[in-house]
Amino acid sequence: MTAAAAFPGVIITQPGPQYSAAYRQWQGCPSICRTPRGRFFGGWYSGGSREPSYWNYNILARSDDGGINWQDPVLVIATVPATRKQLLDIELWLDPLQRLWCFWVQRDYSCGGIKDAAHVSTWAIRCDDPDAADLHWSAPFLAFTGFLRCQPTVLNDGRWLACAYDWTCDRYCYSESSDQGRTWLRRQGGKKLDAFFDETQILERRDGSLLMFARTCKTGCIAQSFSTDGGATWTDGAPTDIPNPSTRFFLRRLQSGRVLLINNLDAKQRVAMTAMLSEDDGRSWPYQLTLENSTGSSYPDAVQAPDGGIHIIYDRGGRNARKEIVTCRICEDDIIAGKITALDSFIGNIASKAPQQTIAAPADRDRIRDFDDRWLKNQFGDIAGADAIAQPLF
Repeated sequence: MTAAAAFPGVIITQPGPQYSAAYRQWQGCPSICRTPRGRFFGGWYSGGSREPSYWNYNILARSDDGGINWQDPVLVIATVPATRKQLLDIELWLDPLQRLWCFWVQRDYSCGGIKDAAHVSTWAIRCDDPDAADLHWSAPFLAFTGFLRCQPTVLNDGRWLACAYDWTCDRYCYSESSDQGRTWLRRQGGKKLDAFFDETQILERRDGSLLMFARTCKTGCIAQSFSTDGGATWTDGAPTDIPNPSTRFFLRRLQSGRVLLINNLDAKQRVAMTAMLSEDDGRSWPYQLTLENSTGSSYPDAVQAPDGGIHIIYDRGGRNARKEIVTCRICEDDIIAGKITALDSFIGNIASKAPQQTIAAPADRDRIRDFDDRWLKNQFGDIAGADAIAQPLF
């Protein structure tokens, strides 16, 4: 815990039915985690009239049957508009000590605007026994600056790297902890290649070098950067031959030693959600399994179970359109074969779906929609009237 600060939102440990899918106008950007005893947690965000909304809230759902059916939600982390702080994407992670971290991003509209590094920060709560019948969470705390949208990477020397990117900097940025998350230091990498939402992820190769993949905005592919000295220096970002339509991907080493990449394998559109395997530390990707081809599917996250099963989550068909959170369970043999071969594998399971027409909404819904319209029209800068609705969304 690197900083003490007053949390401007609210943690709701017993969410009411008003946070159920029936009320959601949109939802997306999910994350997934598996506990030591096999419980799954999924996290994603929703909010006001559309994405983005000033009234965002984060959802924590639970599955006790291998990621097929989900209790939704068991926890909500909600924006309080009067604080002029907006909560964004959630990220779940089980650390090497088997503690569940729930990270989320905060935008501060009371500081110097989007060009101020303090405008975006990553907060967290932690559960030290995520298999307990009753979950006990730490108080919320400010973890580090930057926008975290991936699980941290644990290096062989024990360091934790959290790729919280910084859109005010022309270099790739991340945070590093050498004391199991008690404190974090900000680090800078190489110069960015064509990026604003660079959303980096780091892989430690077998030779000890570090490979960083990064999102680009207009290049139509994933960018890469390398460090051969443990992160002291990095090469500048350069294009790979891996197509990507400016969206987030997932990168992780598997128990077998192969490397998994889940990516929209298209240069222009968020289609072709594909699981890919590399046997040479990310230099080539000969094995591929298409998970989804719906337009607007994005933001994959994954975790591997002890039996080798790879559990994947992503949003499908557009966060404001189909509004679906989808889970899959595959194995490496499926990816190598290019099709589902294992009896217990599945793809396209709907974990959560918000309706096209929500049920009767609270009285504040029209006011929230009008505010979101004005806020978006002014490029996220106008928050006049936020004090009028001082509580969370419902």
